[in-house]
Amino acid sequence: MFPLKDNLRCNSFATVTTWLIVVNILAFFAEVGAIVSGNQAEFFGTFLMVPHTFFTAIASGDPLSILSVTGTVFASMFLHGSFGHIAGNMFFLYVFGKAVENRLGKWNYLTFYLATGIMAALCHAFSEPTSMIPTLGASGAIAGVLGGYLLLWPTATISGFYIAPAPAYVQTKAYWFLVGWFVMQISGVLESIGSVSGGGVALWAHIGGFVGGFIIAGLVKIAVPVTDVCIIPVPDCKTTEVDAKKGKKK
Repeated sequence: MFPLKDNLRCNSFATVTTWLIVVNILAFFAEVGAIVSGNQAEFFGTFLMVPHTFFTAIASGDPLSILSVTGTVFASMFLHGSFGHIAGNMFFLYVFGKAVENRLGKWNYLTFYLATGIMAALCHAFSEPTSMIPTLGASGAIAGVLGGYLLLWPTATISGFYIAPAPAYVQTKAYWFLVGWFVMQISGVLESIGSVSGGGVALWAHIGGFVGGFIIAGLVKIAVPVTDVCIIPVPDCKTTEVDAKKGKKK
């Protein structure tokens, strides 16, 4: 299912989520510009995280090399492989980021987003420490947002659509959608065992980000168990003609 919106009504505009989307889009334009100008090799070599390069730099102990590869962990969070890649990620961030931002507060949410992105990148790197394949995308950090949303707003309703087997507009509870999404990542990892190609998706980054977001949200919920920054609307009661005559409401 591709999510389009939730039914939460939040107090504040999601400023940080909006700016994260803007920064991702601007970074994508910069990426396209580098490709069009023929500088993609230099651009990707500078900004994309490569697990083998990352661990080699850390092992070297050279401060400049460590600083450089640390920068790629952050930069790669804002770069994407295609228009479809960034469009899908930004929709997920828009749908689920708003409520998590309201719950955590703007600066805490930004820290949360970056922290789960780092967890995702490290989880992927440790899963394939000798890989020379560069990684990019906001999926790991967004997976953290999904993990946080699952714990903070599990009973919200998510609206979206299925493409296969036939197009359909559907609604489901957040916990069904998010648990299903996480199970798909686990299934993808199990299916990739023994595969030569690995599928081209950094599934361990998704898993690491999701688990990280879930844990951090759990700590937040322990510290502040109750909040009214976002509410799940209650359907209005409607009086039917028959019940009105009986003085009853449904």
